Amino acid sequence: MKTAKLPRAALGPLTSALLVSLLLSGGPALASDTAAGAASGTAAEAKPGKPKKPQKSKPPKTIVSLTFDDGDATHVLAARMLGKRGMRGTFYVNSGNLGEDDRLTRRQLAAIAKSGHEIGGHTLDHARLTELPPDELRAQICDDRKALMRMGHRATTFAYPYGAVNAEATRTARLCGYAAARTTWGLRQWTCRNCPATETVPPLDRWAIRAPSSFVEDTEVRQMKQLVLNAEKAGGGLLPLIFHRVCDGCGLYSTPPDRLGEFLDWLAARKNRGTVVRTMAEAVGGGR
Repeated sequence: MKTAKLPRAALGPLTSALLVSLLLSGGPALASDTAAGAASGTAAEAKPGKPKKPQKSKPPKTIVSLTFDDGDATHVLAARMLGKRGMRGTFYVNSGNLGEDDRLTRRQLAAIAKSGHEIGGHTLDHARLTELPPDELRAQICDDRKALMRMGHRATTFAYPYGAVNAEATRTARLCGYAAARTTWGLRQWTCRNCPATETVPPLDRWAIRAPSSFVEDTEVRQMKQLVLNAEKAGGGLLPLIFHRVCDGCGLYSTPPDRLGEFLDWLAARKNRGTVVRTMAEAVGGGR
């Protein structure tokens, strides 16, 4: 039986083995499959495009630091409330007062730290530093930090009791090894309407970080929110907020738990607007 010859142009790049198979079968189906395979091979050999670079997440615009002063026993509840919402706070304690009435015990403080919260210094016994001679001032700040470190806490940031600070106090906080120190004044609030809404990042003065004054028993949730809204409107920055006791009707410097909870729920929802909660150490970095 004679076999018809294929035109030379139809052979293309087929190898002799493929030609033999095609001729013996006489099937155009094979020719179709071969063409498809050739096309597939050509596509496979095509140079891949450059991989897209992963997009970097945008840094937060407004950083809110929730700080709790004095090592009050009610801070066990405060730490739990923050943790329930995925937040971490900074707890400034007087190491010399731990275990006293209405104060945290060392075990409670350790549990707060284990939950991811920051522990910072606040002097040995809540001394007003601007009224102390240099040697006593140094003992209040340095010995307090050493005591906290012996308990296993890094203690990289500090808060001045009463917000009382002068040049000697800031110098001593730095020499004692603190990376930063927070005051209780300098940012916009109903008592200082012309003050800036936030501290700069990094802070203008790491050892005198500005903040609104402490919340008190009649501070309303809308006033807490307004401080955050002011910070966002100003373009962002660092906003330390200062709480003391977390309980109902327990003194001037206190915040009811339901009021704190309402504010935290609202604050958590601000994340999609570039507002996040960070500890003071996370916000300013550093420490040794």
